[in-house]
Amino acid sequence: MIAKAKIEDLNPLFNLECEVFKDDSFALSKNSFKYHILKNKIFKIELENKIIGYILWLERKKYFRLYSLAIDTNFQGLGLASKLLDYSFTNLEKNEFSLEVKISNKNAIKLYEKFGFKIKKVLENYYENEDGYLMIKNRA
Repeated sequence: MIAKAKIEDLNPLFNLECEVFKDDSFALSKNSFKYHILKNKIFKIELENKIIGYILWLERKKYFRLYSLAIDTNFQGLGLASKLLDYSFTNLEKNEFSLEVKISNKNAIKLYEKFGFKIKKVLENYYENEDGYLMIKNRA
């Protein structure tokens, strides 16, 4: 089941973040999750009342920016990220979307390209020891 995250989801979302991004300096803090639940769009995916994934979109004037996407490591490879992206594009009202992704994250890049994102430019040293891509999607 996919739904918009609520404040009661704060701890499970943060726990998922800690598991998926345990060594990542970009990982969200508990306070960041609280802020985003209240101010932005976080869609969660649950299985048997356990949050196993989420997608976080930041709303801008003319577009949405995909800020974070995480799937529980025990459930990766099952198409859940695709389900979250599908749900997002059905439930977000803007026509343009952007994201940044590590150049080495080939699986994520393939996924985003499948959904119509195109690489716009290389972001040098965007991540700690790595370049990133800026990817854009426009709805037809």
